Amino acid sequence: LVDLYGPLRKSLRELVEHIYRGLTAFGGGEQAAFAAGRGVTVFDRFEQVLETVLDTVVEQERRLGLMNLFWLAHSRSVAEVLHEFFSQQGTKLDIKYQMHPFLRSVHRNALDRVWARFKHRNGNALRQNLGADFNTAFIDCIVDDQLPFTETGLARVNFQHILVDNNKRFRLNFSEFREIQGAFRDRLRETLRRRDPRAIDMFHRWLPDLRPDGYEEERSTVRLLFNPHVVTYLLADFAGAPLGRLGSPATRAERPGSRRLGDLVLDYMDLLHAVRRSEVVDLARQTVELVGHLQPERELRSRYDEGRLFRFHPQEEILKLARKITVVFADVRGFTAASERGISERELAQHLYEVFDPFASLVARHHGRIDKFTGDGAMITFGFSRVTPQDELNALRTALAIQDMMARLRASGRTQFSMGISVHTGRAQVAHFIVDERTMDRTVIGRNVNIAGRLSSSGKLQGLTLEKDADDAGRPADGERSRRDVWVDEQGVLFNAGIVVSQDTVEEIVRQRAAEPWTRGKAHGYRLFDDEREKNILLEYVGDAKFKGVGRSIAIYRLGLDETGSNSDASSQVRA
Repeated sequence: LVDLYGPLRKSLRELVEHIYRGLTAFGGGEQAAFAAGRGVTVFDRFEQVLETVLDTVVEQERRLGLMNLFWLAHSRSVAEVLHEFFSQQGTKLDIKYQMHPFLRSVHRNALDRVWARFKHRNGNALRQNLGADFNTAFIDCIVDDQLPFTETGLARVNFQHILVDNNKRFRLNFSEFREIQGAFRDRLRETLRRRDPRAIDMFHRWLPDLRPDGYEEERSTVRLLFNPHVVTYLLADFAGAPLGRLGSPATRAERPGSRRLGDLVLDYMDLLHAVRRSEVVDLARQTVELVGHLQPERELRSRYDEGRLFRFHPQEEILKLARKITVVFADVRGFTAASERGISERELAQHLYEVFDPFASLVARHHGRIDKFTGDGAMITFGFSRVTPQDELNALRTALAIQDMMARLRASGRTQFSMGISVHTGRAQVAHFIVDERTMDRTVIGRNVNIAGRLSSSGKLQGLTLEKDADDAGRPADGERSRRDVWVDEQGVLFNAGIVVSQDTVEEIVRQRAAEPWTRGKAHGYRLFDDEREKNILLEYVGDAKFKGVGRSIAIYRLGLDETGSNSDASSQVRA
């Protein structure tokens, strides 16, 4: 979803009206005279507005794809403005395709100035922000090939409208296009009639989605005739055959004296390549939705805060990178002790591979993102690319899946490690660090990320871990089995050898009405029924933890499953 700067569209509309008046006043044939006195204020005003937006895009790009997204959205806006203008009664449609030199120049002028400015800033900020591998071909197609600006879609293109006199982008007129394509159609028909195996094989290689037995259907024939590889093959086949209608008197009569047959073919191929490139743009543009003027501001603000709306406005943050993120930290317990027992580095690495290799599929299954591995731990995020109402629940599911996996690994003797996991939700900044000209490190940073890390790494008692060498004095009584892997002592020190969920995450789940209060004896908290597991997920309150440097205590919940099998009332419970 994209919100474009309003004055950009307004100044574009004024520019289109100005160019139209100029071209119609000169009958469409005196573009050079119009260009010489082209109304500097209107052209400059559009270029200045476009330039301020492009400045903001390059400044914030950091290899996020913002530049290409802007041009996709802007080209769609240009096509809509032109469509609206030329849908008015009395407008001359052929003028639309005579505007190309002017539309191209104002866009190219603004783009070139922004490019030059950033190239000379901070040792080529343009290359640093866009990356060494940034390819301008996408933008060049939009600016130079005309069709992305003039057509709202390429499903139905009328070449009789496009190939008009004084269309400076394409030198072919419609009559020449029809004659040349007719000659290629005849040659294609002859090739298919012969069932030339070499040709059929190449056609299938170039257009694998077409059925060879359907090549003579009109839709397939058109696709073949607009494939540059096919046309090049057919053109080579002309060498040993008459040129047919390409040399007809009708074509020669309409062809200017300086126009050779070779020039016509080159112009035809140029048109094909422009159409093919524009089809790529059109396909990508279909994924972009422009904000309408009537959409409620409250709804747009919500989507912007969730990172689901791109706002291309000068001097404003295009994409909200500070947003609600749910972070899962998973720390291996026993790794430090194992490394101190003389195990080789290679063996330690193999043990970690055994634990962490399955993470990718577990996290992907629940729509998370592995942010990084930290030696003996992993950081997983939900809401990195976009915030969804399921982020917190998916984080809980991921944590439970990891513990299930660890239990299976221990039972099979493939690991002796256990895992301490934390789940915490809070506002964090999505950061994009430039490593070098081609590499980026994308992560989340902030106070809440630090809190999530501290929740998972808690579990030290007088310098010892919660494993075999832990002092049992700090544990709860044996009767309180549900809290044996997670508890908070009287001083507010958290011990985590299971799954810890912070109050912030629980509040989000309750706010979404995905959980209900739960009590069993002295234990209390919240529960929700998980359709995936067909069991109750329990969030059991264990106490308030205190951390140095954190100004408030954090209510801690232990995450687990209701193993009592009492799900008879599941249908009446809140379902996840």
